[in-house]
Amino acid sequence: MQPKKWNTLRCLLLIVLLAGCVPSPQLRPDLQRATRDPLVEQAEGYASSGDYVAAAELFEQIAAEKPFAENQRLLLRAAENRFLAADPNSAAALLERINTAELPILDFQRRLLTAEMAIARNRPDEALTLLSAAPPEAVSIDLRRRYTKDRSEAFRLSGNPMESGRELESLDQLLDDQTDKLENQLDIIRTYGALSDMVIQQSPPPADTQRGWLAMVRILKEFASDEALIRLKFREWRKTHPAHPALPELLDGYFLQLQSQFLKPRNIAVLLPESGPYARVASLLRDGLLAAYFAAESTARPRLYFYDNSNPEATWPLYQEAVESGADMVIGPLDKESVAQLNRAMELQVPVLALNQIASESLPSPDLYQFGLLPEDEAIQVADRAWTDGYTVAVSLTPAGDWGDRIAAAFRARWEELGGVLAEQQSYDDEAHDFSKPIQALLNIDESYQRHKSLQQLLGRNLEFQPRRRRDAGFLFLAAKSQKARQIRPQLQFHHAADLPIYTTSHAYSGVVSPDEDQDLNGIKFPVTPWLLVAADESDQLSLEHLRQLFPSTPPSYLPLLAMGIDSLHLIPHLARLQSSPREILEGKTGNIFMDRAHHLRRQMLWAEMVRGVPQVTGFSPRLDSGIGAFPEVPPQAPDALPEPLEQIPAPAGNNTVRKSET
Repeated sequence: MQPKKWNTLRCLLLIVLLAGCVPSPQLRPDLQRATRDPLVEQAEGYASSGDYVAAAELFEQIAAEKPFAENQRLLLRAAENRFLAADPNSAAALLERINTAELPILDFQRRLLTAEMAIARNRPDEALTLLSAAPPEAVSIDLRRRYTKDRSEAFRLSGNPMESGRELESLDQLLDDQTDKLENQLDIIRTYGALSDMVIQQSPPPADTQRGWLAMVRILKEFASDEALIRLKFREWRKTHPAHPALPELLDGYFLQLQSQFLKPRNIAVLLPESGPYARVASLLRDGLLAAYFAAESTARPRLYFYDNSNPEATWPLYQEAVESGADMVIGPLDKESVAQLNRAMELQVPVLALNQIASESLPSPDLYQFGLLPEDEAIQVADRAWTDGYTVAVSLTPAGDWGDRIAAAFRARWEELGGVLAEQQSYDDEAHDFSKPIQALLNIDESYQRHKSLQQLLGRNLEFQPRRRRDAGFLFLAAKSQKARQIRPQLQFHHAADLPIYTTSHAYSGVVSPDEDQDLNGIKFPVTPWLLVAADESDQLSLEHLRQLFPSTPPSYLPLLAMGIDSLHLIPHLARLQSSPREILEGKTGNIFMDRAHHLRRQMLWAEMVRGVPQVTGFSPRLDSGIGAFPEVPPQAPDALPEPLEQIPAPAGNNTVRKSET
């Protein structure tokens, strides 16, 4: 594995990520009791002021003159400061010099630091292994808090909000300061908010306290911004859970945050094309948006005004026209060129939720939010999943052309950012049926054949031969539509790669459970839109089953567009809240939605594995979001939400919108 790359931004993100985990000098009574050495106090002063390099150097210098136990403590302190100085290699070298076998408390602190280094490398499973043993009995309360917070963060990164929340509950019992306790309880709500009701029902919590937290979260999610109704429900909740540790001030703290962030637009302008190459995509998005609109309570509905945005060059004048007509929120536009126009304006009179995403070198407009079902996003989630599964070396097979190139570039960028090695990248002809050449090149089988041929020529006789594939790759990243994936997988098996794990994007799944057709995909792992696999209540007007009845002509592979339309309306009130912190999420039909620093709405999708031709959900995608930013710049393409050519989408029935119409 190549050494992990560090930079100043990552260091700052890391310090924020682990705030409260790595103890400050004031929280280290073991060292303070051991010595009042003025040099030690000077080193602690360096650490307090953020000069971690100077602190580490001085701690290491002092340690050389101390007896064994004190020497080991000071070396550990030096390692902690090397770590905070974004120098993990030096920190690891110092840890190698520490022998804590006879010092149980110090050994525990060493494990904590090693686990935190694993978390910083986006290796939550390694961290959880290091933190599997409980703290020693004599450990301080500060170290117990640090241990519990580390475990919560590791579970969060691995995509396990249930266990992350349990650790935050344990931390709650260790906190004395009311401000810290309130903030931790808000974190409990945010963490459990990532769970769907279906997941909660399938995994009923054994503890009364956790049942209480989950019941509270369901109230907050169901009644959103209705403070009066939530307070009424909360009083009923308190009668059911009289001994629950939730602070009385918790709801006040929740609403203090929410009131300044919850948007309530009265007039929403929707900019979507009615003709041209994007029109049919727009129709599906519009159908989903209107389904969400009519499913809402009539008293809570804003007015919708639809504008024809078929001409991208007229986007800015159309936006101004909508604002002058009274719109206080805009949904759309759909094409990249139009989104770029709004982004160049920098200052927007009213907020915009664009239905596509662009990369930008400059800071995004504070009122431009970008939402899309980009294949690049899924490639990033594949890299994150494979990394947390412990792989370091990958090979990649993607289709030739713009779509495949974009996916390949996004996967490579994210994989190498995490520290992984991409040993080989090959592309295939999407129109072909025989993929032998790119597969052989990918697996180095062509080189095996060449060596055999050269050896036969050298010896002048035929030799028995069994080709061998490369063994350095831990897994294959495959990008393919469902039909091609069904063809490629058997050919991989034929070329001696039956045991090579395969990670792919949701495009390999047709969107419909087809055990007979998908037998060849057994074992592949992929992210998937939750709406397609998680069963909903029969009364849910926005369930997959209900909308398939409303729009029976929609091809299964395009159903995520309906889900995106639903989410586009549901996102509006929550945009400012999501912008306030990447920890904030909205449970959407397309996934758990959060916002990155470029104001792109990102989706934490479900992960599934194909078992006997049927996708089996294995949990949410991990949240290795410390390095997430904008996607690499790519030239404008056809709509990113589309997994197939536009011509294959039948026109939805019942679409009677005009250039400007009011709903």
